[in-house]
Amino acid sequence: MTNPEGRRQVYIVDDDALMRDAIAAHFPPTEFSVESFGAARELLARLPADAVGCVVTDVRMSPMDGVALTEALRAQAPKITVVVVTAHADVALAVSAMKAGARDFFEKTDDLARLVEAVRALDQTPPEDLAAAAERDGVRQRLQTLTARELEILVEIGQGRTGRQISDGLGISVRTVEAHRRALMLKMGAARLGHLVRMATLSGLDSRPSDA
Repeated sequence: MTNPEGRRQVYIVDDDALMRDAIAAHFPPTEFSVESFGAARELLARLPADAVGCVVTDVRMSPMDGVALTEALRAQAPKITVVVVTAHADVALAVSAMKAGARDFFEKTDDLARLVEAVRALDQTPPEDLAAAAERDGVRQRLQTLTARELEILVEIGQGRTGRQISDGLGISVRTVEAHRRALMLKMGAARLGHLVRMATLSGLDSRPSDA
């Protein structure tokens, strides 16, 4: 994921200039080479087919959002990895981006320093390599520790539903949903919501039908 200078290449795409600057400021310039873009089309016009690095993109933009950008990058520059950044209300869009090939997502309320750590951990191996298969096996083992209700809620989370939507669909309180989500995070070893959704995606739970 490094450029010819030996630094990790990061492309930031966000139509909010303040957010672009805030994200860019967290990447140490001695380790990362950062370029920022105000629109998805600007990035696509810049990237050659053999481009490497990580794209950090807002999920809700116009006219091309982060989901469409992720799909376009898979076709145009397949060595690029994608991390999406989203507002809390846009979790369903973030889930769609992960189904389109994004490797991770962060909510804008998350600590941006952890976003940098996640980008550090990324490499160029595609999602279907042996490392991903091992990760998928680990996720499936942890699924065996869940109660029936926790598994049901994980399915809902994997489909991008909010706590309120899960509450309404399952006929339980939002407080109960949040308690189950905390238990899920602990049992699955997920540090944040994006990590939990990735696990649901890897295990195929994001496509399981639900009654909600």
